[in-house]
Amino acid sequence: MGFLKFLVWTACAVGLGVFLATADFNGRTPVEYVQREWKRQVQPSRVERVTNSLRDALDDAEDAVKRTTRQATPAAVKAPTPAPAPEAGPRERITHEDRAAIDRIIAQKK
Repeated sequence: MGFLKFLVWTACAVGLGVFLATADFNGRTPVEYVQREWKRQVQPSRVERVTNSLRDALDDAEDAVKRTTRQATPAAVKAPTPAPAPEAGPRERITHEDRAAIDRIIAQKK
């Protein structure tokens, strides 16, 4: 019975390892996410810091484009509007009056 229990636990551990190495979440595997966070906690090299910041900026820009694209869907389509992410609000809250006032100030400077 002990040997059977050992085989079951070994199979579960191997299955979990295969899942973590092959499952794809937003273009990366869970192992890559863990490696990325591990490198951030330890003193990363300058090149790694730049590449990590570029990847983060690219991910943020992609999320922003997706968010604004979802908000810009025409009302005639009658598509259900998704709820915005709780931490992400609209990117810009400038009214037409504010824009006109800014344009007047800029025109006065010239």
